[in-house]
This record gives sequence, structure tokens and C-alpha cells, in this order.
Amino acid sequence: MKNQTTVAPLSNNRNDYLTVVELLTELAEQGLPLPEKQIHFRRKSGEIDGHIVPAELNFVKVKGCGSRLLISKGDVIKYIVRLKKQSVSITYKDVKSVVENYDDVMLKPARAAMRQNRNFTGKIEDEIKGKLVEWGLAKYAYEMIGLELVIDFALVTITTRKRDEGDFVKCLVEGKEKSIPDNFKISVKSTSGNLLAVPEVETTWEGEWFVLAKLHIENKFLYDAIKAGLGIYNIDFERNLGWFEIRGFVSKKDFTDLTKSYKGVNLPLPFKMDNDFGRDNYILLPTQLNQNPEDFIELLNNVKKVASE
Repeated sequence: MKNQTTVAPLSNNRNDYLTVVELLTELAEQGLPLPEKQIHFRRKSGEIDGHIVPAELNFVKVKGCGSRLLISKGDVIKYIVRLKKQSVSITYKDVKSVVENYDDVMLKPARAAMRQNRNFTGKIEDEIKGKLVEWGLAKYAYEMIGLELVIDFALVTITTRKRDEGDFVKCLVEGKEKSIPDNFKISVKSTSGNLLAVPEVETTWEGEWFVLAKLHIENKFLYDAIKAGLGIYNIDFERNLGWFEIRGFVSKKDFTDLTKSYKGVNLPLPFKMDNDFGRDNYILLPTQLNQNPEDFIELLNNVKKVASE
């Protein structure tokens, strides 16, 4: 089994409750580093259109510990175990594979209104990170159950395809590509923030399951690769650069059901973003998605089964 917790979480911490700083330290030691702002978001709760949005991490005031907000050791252990089950490490070997397969796309001109204001290096980093999210999901599926999802590295043109974002519509069965039936096609949505947000028009595109994913990767990974190309740095291709996290998943049917989802250009407080979307999006927060790793593995097993029939 991949990503097992081989060292008991919090084995060096004898306190029954942890501060934010102590939680960050423990996550880093378990190979799951997160920035502090992620912890603050994951402990936020509220209400949207009458729907209670629970916190992902429950911090509380503890008697005898003053006004500090703390999280119990038991909750942290359960959270780390869950993260291990819905994540996979990302190495330079993964980056190398993406670049090798995606070279034509890396060199294509920037599309109008998208990356025209980004310099070339910024564009390349965006492309690599975006494709690493798809790579991460495919790596996860293979390591968990041996499912070989096919990543589309084809050069996209506006006239031939709707988009270049992560739809998984095929898998390999005994080395041969097999189509995944429509009701099991997966669309992975990466986020630099914290939301599953999709414009209404895109909900009519391929993918009957939306998977919200997040890439946690060293900021200087591309700089080190440039230095390696110039002969002034040696890359360890097996070294972990970060990790890929499944934040949750949901069926398209439930996602577009306004009795369960939210539609707008922004969320209400306390989840309101700094900037509005340019148009209405269907929006769900991670804790409104299915975050049970066993359920997601069951979905992948169903994909594997129906594609093999």
C-alpha cells in the first residue's frame, strides 16, 4: 500500500492538543507540508444558502490553555491518515515525464486573453503545474489499484477540441486503449485556491465526475531545473518536490443541483473571495464534496471494471 504512515503521527508530541505551528510541523514531518494560510482556510466554517459548511480542521478553545485555538491530537492523527490515503508524492521524474510528453504544447503561442501577458518562463511553469495535476491523478490511480488512465498530451487547437484541461476518457487495458463509458468519465479540476468552481458552459463538456485536486510543489522546482540545464546543479530525480492532493469529488448531477450547490460570481461571507469570477460559476467548497478516500477508490475500481468489460 502506498503512502502509509510508517512513523506514528505525533509520536514526538506529548500534548493532547496542538497549535497551528505544531500542526504545520507535524504535517511537514509526515511529507505533507502545507502553508499556514491553508490551515486557516481549512479551519473555516460557515453557511451558504442554508447549507452548513463544516470546517475541515476543528480548532477549539481548551480549558486551561487561554484563548488560543487548538486542535486535538486525535483529530490530527485521523486527518494525516486520510491525507495519506488521498495523496501521492511528486518528484522530478514526474516533471521530466510531463515535459517529455508535452513539448509541443510548451512551445505553442499563448492564446489571446489567457497567457498573453505572461513571459515564457511563467507560461511554461503554468503548463507544467497544470499537467502535473493530471499526472498526479493518474499516478494515484495506478499506485492505488493499478488503473492506467490515459493522459491527453495532444496539441490543442480551438477548432478541434473544446479545451486542454484534464478529462480522463480512456484507460489502458492489457496495453490497449479502451474508452471509459460516459457515466464514469472523470474531469480533474485543479485549484490554486480552495474551490471547485466551474462555469456553467463547461458543465456540459465531457466528464461525469468532477475531482478537485491541489498540487503542493516547491516554488523553486523550475529554477533548479534551469540550473541543472546550465550544469550548475545536480537533480535527484527521485527526490520529492511536493505532493498531489485529492481535495474531494462529486458527480456532475449533484454539482449542478442548486439544492446542493451554489451558483454565482463569488461566494457570500465568510467564504467570499478577493476577486469575482468573470461569469457565473457552480461552486462547492471541499467539505461539501465527498472527501472519503475509500469512496473515491471505489469510483476508480468501477472505472477499471467497466473499461475492461
